[in-house]
Amino acid sequence: MKDKVRKDETIELNNKKVRIDKLVESFVVIPSTEIVKYLKNKEIYLPNYLHKALLRKNIAPIIANADNDDKFSDEMKHRLKWFDQFTIFQLEKLAQSYGVKIDVSEYKKDFWDIIVHNRNELGINSLEFIKLQNLTMKYQRREKEDYDTMKANLSEIYFEPPGYFEGTLISKAKEVLVHAMTLSDVRELGKRYNVEIPRRINKQQLIEIVALKLDLNESEQESLQKKSILDLERYAKEQNINISIELKKVDMIEYILLKQAPSKVPVQESNIKLFEGINIEEYLYDAKFEEIAHKYTQERKRKKRNIRNLIISLIILGAVLLIVTFELL
Repeated sequence: MKDKVRKDETIELNNKKVRIDKLVESFVVIPSTEIVKYLKNKEIYLPNYLHKALLRKNIAPIIANADNDDKFSDEMKHRLKWFDQFTIFQLEKLAQSYGVKIDVSEYKKDFWDIIVHNRNELGINSLEFIKLQNLTMKYQRREKEDYDTMKANLSEIYFEPPGYFEGTLISKAKEVLVHAMTLSDVRELGKRYNVEIPRRINKQQLIEIVALKLDLNESEQESLQKKSILDLERYAKEQNINISIELKKVDMIEYILLKQAPSKVPVQESNIKLFEGINIEEYLYDAKFEEIAHKYTQERKRKKRNIRNLIISLIILGAVLLIVTFELL
């Protein structure tokens, strides 16, 4: 997948060569429940930043002209300067706030494109795609699912790699969440992880945060109980823990990171190694440009064909008129 993908690449199924781009396009009708069942059966779990890349690529073209779009406020245009680093929550919030519909079919097509091109590394035998081809026949006429349904189901196979949050490296996530989110957004983000962010944190909560950060045992936590809030804040600062009872935006984000429940999806180290060396977003955009170029070429051919047919029709019509004219003379 590191090399540029050619649209005429093929895969052999049932002793027949099938174009990969046509194959993945046919897979878009497969519902997310079946995708999850298939991947879980193969014990395949995928890093969450793959989901973020697919989502970002999906909505990027729509907001690409934001500077010239009146529906985006000046404040939002300023935040969109951070778009390349947006977390999953921020991308979804952007789509929701501005009525940007996430194209589920395009998402699935890109998803399967990545799966098929990395089938060997993921341990998928090419013959197994025949099962998926059969599923396309079953679900051909089914109503398409929406993004929320698909996301809820796919959450069973997406895991957050160590050091990541919302599909983004924690260090970058903290930065972009601080610079491109309101306090209200941060509180909404907390609710996504069942973390209720208090206006102020009390002494017990401060001790709990310090204990979590430093992995303190019960005895060490008891010794902190003897300290005043001011002493606790000083102690936290000495330990490079930037938090105080008066929560700022950065403290709120830190609070969510500390209090979020661990993911139930197993972390698959092999797939972290597989995807960490691939610039997924660069690959997706290259694929998109090829797709656009292919459509443009096809459209140009269609126009040329129509013009040619029109000219032929005019020539034939002219000839008929000439024959009729001569017969009347």
